[in-house]
Amino acid sequence: MSTPPSPVGTWLSVVRAYHLCEAVMSTRLAELGVRLGEHEILVNLLSKPGITQQELAARCFSAKSHISALVTQLEERGLVRREPDPRDARAKQLYLTRAGEALARRTGAVQAQVVQAMTAPVSAEDMAHVAAVMARVSAALEKLL
Repeated sequence: MSTPPSPVGTWLSVVRAYHLCEAVMSTRLAELGVRLGEHEILVNLLSKPGITQQELAARCFSAKSHISALVTQLEERGLVRREPDPRDARAKQLYLTRAGEALARRTGAVQAQVVQAMTAPVSAEDMAHVAAVMARVSAALEKLL
């Protein structure tokens, strides 16, 4: 009979998988000249054009100042454009340019390939179990905030 893993060992296995996924994504995205944070912005703007930097920061789980710097860099590269928000004169809506859309589709394809490779050895039942467990873990952590 095997000994169940310790809570710390279990947590470390999740952290290890997260970091490995990040490393694989970073390596593959670098081939396209894109960093992971830039990819997150591109795919978020592809799926939700016109959001504000504040909304984008929340969707990317990142500080608004970090997102602002990345958006500025993407704008300078001709991938993102800012337009006035008709509902709020202080805010800008963010959109991808044609080049930005094309790159977002390419980086999204990289992400899909990585997710496919990562989940290939896992059954649908296991995936459902992991999703349920992570939902409970997230709920417990949210209570601590």
